[in-house]
Amino acid sequence: MFPIEDLVNEPELRQREADTGSSFLFDFTVGEFVLRDGNLVEVEGLEALKVWIEKIIRTEKFKFKIYEGDTYGVRLMDLLTGGFPAAFVEAEIQREIVEALETNPEIRNVEDLRFTRGVRTLLVSFTVKSVYGEDTMGVVL
Repeated sequence: MFPIEDLVNEPELRQREADTGSSFLFDFTVGEFVLRDGNLVEVEGLEALKVWIEKIIRTEKFKFKIYEGDTYGVRLMDLLTGGFPAAFVEAEIQREIVEALETNPEIRNVEDLRFTRGVRTLLVSFTVKSVYGEDTMGVVL
C-alpha cells in the first residue's frame, strides 16, 4: 500500500537503517555461529560490522551463486595462488579489501593495511574508521 522502496532510497533513512543493523555472531575460526543457551547470539553496531567485514573479506567474489550479479566479496584466490611477486599481491589485496569495505555506509575509511606471512597463511591487519569509532582488525587468509 505504501511505497516502502521510495522511503529506503532517501539517504538519511538508508544511513539510519545501516546504523541499526544487527547480525549473528560467527566464529570464523571454528566455522560456526556462536550459541548461548542454545540460541544464536545477536550482535549490533560495531560487533555486527566486524562480522560483516570478516565475512566480505572471506567471500571470494563471483564464486557463489547467491551473490551472482553482485560485487559482494573480494578476489583473492587468484592473487594468492598465482605466483605473482609479493609486492604486487599485497598491493592488489589492499585495493580489493579497501574497495569492498568502503561500500558499507557505516565505514568511513580503511587504512594501515599490514601483511604477516605464515607458512600457509597471510594475516591482513588494518584499521577501520566507522560511525562507531576506530578499531583494528585482522583476518587470516
